[in-house]
Amino acid sequence: MKHSILISAFTLIFSFNTYAANDTDAEKKKLIEVLLEQTGQSAITIGKQFSDAFIQQMTMVLKQSQQDIDPKAFDILEEEIKLIIDEEIVQNGAFKELMFPIYSKHFTAAELKKMIELNNTEFGKKMIKVMPMITQEGMMAGQQLGQLIGPKIQARVAARFQKEGIQ
Repeated sequence: MKHSILISAFTLIFSFNTYAANDTDAEKKKLIEVLLEQTGQSAITIGKQFSDAFIQQMTMVLKQSQQDIDPKAFDILEEEIKLIIDEEIVQNGAFKELMFPIYSKHFTAAELKKMIELNNTEFGKKMIKVMPMITQEGMMAGQQLGQLIGPKIQARVAARFQKEGIQ
């Protein structure tokens, strides 16, 4: 029973569909690969992030599904997830194949070259380094703003509902 729960949960979590034929030409693929590498989105980096996330999720699923789990199950889980992620993302290039059409849709080869050139400058390197931090800090600031205005929105909407006779 616990094996079928584990297999079902793993299948559900790990079943992502690849989509659309990839018609990105070879030159653009090479440029996109360089850009992904520059921005910390190499197959190895993304594979590690996927592995860590899947291991964490599946560990929680296992712990919630059974009280008495053989500790070796967690080792097996981690080993197999890492092997599958390495096979699919690093060796078979599944992540890049998903990213090629996305970048290709939004950027020409000339634009990709300009981005790569920019990323090779000191400013570009700094931008790549700090943008994730800015994004994170921006999300936290947005949460703070939401907490600040949330009660005001609730109060005003509740008062309006009351005025309009809405229960």
